[in-house]
Amino acid sequence: MSSGARCRGLGWALLSAVAAAGMVIPWKIANQAGDPAISVLLLLSTGAIGSTLLGGLQRFGRPAGGQRIQRIEWLVAAALALFTLAGNHASAVAIRELSPALLNVLLRTDFLFVAILGWPILGERVGARFWIGAPLVLVGLILLQGLDGSRSLLAVMESGVGWAIGAAGCFSALSLITRRFIRRIDAVAVNSIRLWISVAYWLLLNPWPDPDAIPRAQWMNAALAALAGPFLGRLALMQSAR
Repeated sequence: MSSGARCRGLGWALLSAVAAAGMVIPWKIANQAGDPAISVLLLLSTGAIGSTLLGGLQRFGRPAGGQRIQRIEWLVAAALALFTLAGNHASAVAIRELSPALLNVLLRTDFLFVAILGWPILGERVGARFWIGAPLVLVGLILLQGLDGSRSLLAVMESGVGWAIGAAGCFSALSLITRRFIRRIDAVAVNSIRLWISVAYWLLLNPWPDPDAIPRAQWMNAALAALAGPFLGRLALMQSAR
C-alpha cells in the first residue's frame, strides 16, 4: 500500500470516528424521549434517505444504465443490513443506561473483534504492538466501569455495557464484510441499499408505528444521529476500508 493511500485511509477513518462521536449525544436524547425500537427505525430511515440522495447526486449527468447495481452489491447489502439492525438496536438499549461518552468508548471495542476475526476472514494479521496495546485498552475500560470488586462482571454485563459490547460486535462485522468486498462494490450504493433493507427487516419484526405517538424530540434527534452515524460515519468508514 502506498503512503498516499494509507494517509487517505487514515483520514477517512478519523472522519468516521468524529462522526460516530457526534452521533451519541442526539442518540441518547432520542432514546430517552421514546421507544428505542422507534428510534432505530427513524435512524435507519433518515440515513437511507440521505445516502440515496447522495447516490443520486453522484449519478447526475452520467450516462443512463451505467450504474446498474450488481448482484454482489445486493448480497453484501443484505448481509450488512442484518448486523446494522441488530447493532443499532443494541446501541439504542445501551444508551438509555450509559453516558454518551462511555457508550462511544465501549463501541470502540470493535477493534478487538476485527483483529481476532480479521485473520480467518480477511487473511490480515495484526502485529505484536497491537497485542501489547490491546490489554491496556481493556484495563482502561475496566477502570472506567469501576469493576473493583464492588460490582461483579456479570452485573456489569447485564447493564448497558453488555448491550454496548454486543453493538460493537455487530459493527465489527460491518467493517469486516465491507473490507472483504469493498473493491467489488460501490460504497454509496451499497450503503443506501443496506439501510433500506434494514428498514424492511425492522418492519417485518415490528408493528407499524403511529407517527402521531412519536415525540418531536425523538424524531429530531434520531435524524441528527442518523446523519452523523449511518450516513456520514459509515460512508467514511467504507471509504477508509478501500
